[in-house]
Amino acid sequence: MSARLLAFFAWLTSLWPPRVSHWLARPLAWLIWHLSGRLRRVARVNVALCAPELSAPEQEQRARRSLYHYACNALEVGVSWYWSRPRFESVFAPSVGMELLEEAIAGGQGVLFLAPHYGAWELLGLAMSDKLGATLYKPGSNAALNQLLAERRSRFGAQLVPANRRGLKALMDQLRAGQAVGVLPDQEPRAGDGRFAPFFGVAALTGVIVPRLLQRTGAKAVFAGCVRLPGGRFQTHILPAPEAIYSDDLDTAIAAINRGVEHIIALDPEQYLWPYKRFRARPEGEASFY
Repeated sequence: MSARLLAFFAWLTSLWPPRVSHWLARPLAWLIWHLSGRLRRVARVNVALCAPELSAPEQEQRARRSLYHYACNALEVGVSWYWSRPRFESVFAPSVGMELLEEAIAGGQGVLFLAPHYGAWELLGLAMSDKLGATLYKPGSNAALNQLLAERRSRFGAQLVPANRRGLKALMDQLRAGQAVGVLPDQEPRAGDGRFAPFFGVAALTGVIVPRLLQRTGAKAVFAGCVRLPGGRFQTHILPAPEAIYSDDLDTAIAAINRGVEHIIALDPEQYLWPYKRFRARPEGEASFY
């Protein structure tokens, strides 16, 4: 989608409240499920891998519901891009666990704010603008679209830095200055930038940036997710990071990252981005799941 078309779509979806977007997401999700064989297949595979305890009908329901939340994310873009701050904040219920983040920030050690692809993660980033010094993001190949996304995501004062050497240096500097920075902990890294660790018991290539930042700066870590509630409302949840995330052993630390993501998903498993190819990379000799 071009930057101009995306901006128009976002403006159009800003004309109604989230409860309308969530209603529209139902038929849109039905269309996606039936028209996008790739998304349907990936969601099914991921749910089967990560929730083998569920019956086949239960797995199918979770995969279908994840496509509903996938559609919600698309239809909520107008809220995050164009609504005023007071109107934006009016659709949020009181947060849960925010004191964990505030206490960590007050400690002055720097804070890694780890928010996976869960619930309304785009709204979460905007809602945390006054808490985070910078957020790491992965630019795409379209320069005009990158500029538009950066402008809209930073409109409440957040700073976005690209996932490259310059961006990592900016994160390091801010952590050492005692600020909080945001990172997506479940983004599959490039080859050479990650190691395999269990995610719901399945080996998943996991980035090493989080433990390395923690070890080099002495920062604290918290996990976060933005849950969709009935009636078109949202609620931010902050959870403590597993203690093992601070381990000097890299494999132990990255396994703790995935456990932290699992804890966020447990808030409402249907709201995770199951259509994302989280297990695209496989250990040597292992066949692709997709």
